[in-house]
Amino acid sequence: MKGKVRVRFAPSPTGPLHVGGARTALFNYVFAVAHGGAFVLRFEDTDKDRSEQVFEDSIHEGLKWMGINWDEEYYQSKRGDIYKRCLDALRAKNLVYDHDGGAYFRLPAKARSVVVDDLIHGPVEFSSKDFDDVVLIKKDGTPTFHFANVVDDIEMRITHVIRGEDHLSNTPKHILLYEALGATVPQFAHIPLILNPDRSKVSKRTGDVALDDYRQAGYVPEAMINFLAQLGWSPPDRNDFFTFEELTKMFSLKRVQKAGAVFDVKLLNHINHRYLMQKSLDEYIRLAKPFVAHLKTTSAGLRSALKLIQDRAQTLSEIPGLIEYFFSDPQYDKDLLVFKKSSPQKTQAGLDVALKVLEALDEKDWQEDKLQQVLDNAIAAESLLPGDLFWPVRIALSGKEGSPNPVELLAALGKSVSVKRIETAIKKF
Repeated sequence: MKGKVRVRFAPSPTGPLHVGGARTALFNYVFAVAHGGAFVLRFEDTDKDRSEQVFEDSIHEGLKWMGINWDEEYYQSKRGDIYKRCLDALRAKNLVYDHDGGAYFRLPAKARSVVVDDLIHGPVEFSSKDFDDVVLIKKDGTPTFHFANVVDDIEMRITHVIRGEDHLSNTPKHILLYEALGATVPQFAHIPLILNPDRSKVSKRTGDVALDDYRQAGYVPEAMINFLAQLGWSPPDRNDFFTFEELTKMFSLKRVQKAGAVFDVKLLNHINHRYLMQKSLDEYIRLAKPFVAHLKTTSAGLRSALKLIQDRAQTLSEIPGLIEYFFSDPQYDKDLLVFKKSSPQKTQAGLDVALKVLEALDEKDWQEDKLQQVLDNAIAAESLLPGDLFWPVRIALSGKEGSPNPVELLAALGKSVSVKRIETAIKKF
């Protein structure tokens, strides 16, 4: 690979950073880091009516959140003189004509083959006879995507253009422009489209595509990087979990697939769950705090609750629903208290004996091992099954079928709250 690698990510600030753009940025950044190259951020902001600062901020924040740092930053809206100079150069070669207020690039009069030697798709051949002349300058005087894109890549000395497959059909036009401007054509790599599970293209109309939405839902950047990296690329060891440093060592365009990449939110949840479980409790609490700010709790109470459910939440936004019963009395139907293999009579007996032995347990013995022991003994003494006692105690304490085990809940909630909630459950019969 001759010369220093230079790549670019060129979003339009006409909408928030979406997952497709985030993946394109990631592939470019990892490729640059792996080859000791430069990563250029270029805002294609010539659409004055639709470009907004809030979207530019979204792109900046999303890239920073993922740990993507740019070496250089440019705005097309500030590069008008450069486009004019290049337009004049084409005019001098009689390759531009004016029509209906715009400026057009004149394609070769004689049809010719244009081959895109793509690093992912291999050689793809096009014929210039299938194209119309290319608009370079619009009626309002702003450069088109095709013209500004090529000029900027030349001026910024971009060596590799890594972008979505939907741009592959534009590339032969761009090659003709590179040649007309006397520039070296960069290497192209068109990465596969991101698809919904039904194989339709992911878009703003068909799904949740803004990166901000996933950040706000409580996904962590390590998980998003792992997930996005595998949308069209596969690690050689088939391991879903890797650090950024490991990714840069493994990443190769040779392992990028041609076929579309399905956005599998179940895989994303699985990866995010794994990373959340690996966090220290202190870090987990720090990440969770913005999502539980509305709950009335103490630092100690929050710590106790989060410790119990850290292995359960797939996203940080799920945490309030998993711990709200720690801080307010749960609401549930009486029928939920009855285990599927028990009966109302056995359930009531189980709650009665649980209340009796728990009320008798000294506060200093209110620990998981002691709690387990006294409840096991009560089940044996009353000839009950575990489901006759532990299930209704779990529901009485949490109101949920999928909560931590009842002994953990008893220890975390403390004697006073636990006894009160079991009394409330008994009154339902």
